[in-house]
Amino acid sequence: MAGHSGTTGSMLAIALLSCLKLKKSVYLLHNQFMDRSMEKAIFDAETSDMYEDIGIDSLARNIKVSPLTEDIINDSSMSLYNNMIHILPGTTKENRYLFEKDISLTFPAIVNSINSFYDFIFINLAAGENEYSNKIMEDADIIVVTFAQDKNMIDKYFSGNHLPEDKTLYLIGKYNCNSRYNLKNLERCYPLLRNKTEVIPYDVGFMDAMADGKVMQYILKNLFNYKGDNNQNFLKKINKAVDLLFANKKKAGEIT
Repeated sequence: MAGHSGTTGSMLAIALLSCLKLKKSVYLLHNQFMDRSMEKAIFDAETSDMYEDIGIDSLARNIKVSPLTEDIINDSSMSLYNNMIHILPGTTKENRYLFEKDISLTFPAIVNSINSFYDFIFINLAAGENEYSNKIMEDADIIVVTFAQDKNMIDKYFSGNHLPEDKTLYLIGKYNCNSRYNLKNLERCYPLLRNKTEVIPYDVGFMDAMADGKVMQYILKNLFNYKGDNNQNFLKKINKAVDLLFANKKKAGEIT
């Protein structure tokens, strides 16, 4: 859901821990316009030319000519952790209309191609409803909806035409257990959340790591070496979210 729900941070933490815990290859991508928050959270030494000839624009060009191979996909991506994790940078286009026109024609086919070569795919879909996002969610094994700890936001979602319950899971981002709207009370208000929801607490160390482009280092450092209750609680909840996802299916799509 749109808003300050911490979707990008939650997806990154869950995706990275999934790779480390399950020893599976992970691919992350998004369809956000003029938004590099995912890339900046992982790669701290950003330069003006580092996204040249790579990213979603590269794959969109290539797929119009011929099917995407694993080499083409890898060459258009940025990798880390011994090539077990690949990240597809977003568009460099500055015209939203041209970007959305191009991506609406190519994005589902790009995702389908990537699906052939990686164990888990995490997709951060832009807010708003459109045909190609609906297609991605239709094909996804799992849809993850991330809420802020905001009853009005959750009301709005459940009062509308929400997503198919048989494959939808929920996260509550930037969670504070002292709120009146803690998970137990929210589950009383919204029975559909029961047994399908995990919380991701606000963690200042993780947020600083996102700002510094050092999310991977933060996860690795704290995975087996907790320092303080906040870090311990954050990693435990991320671990529980991974278990929730992969107790169900193999691949996860995520929406904002």
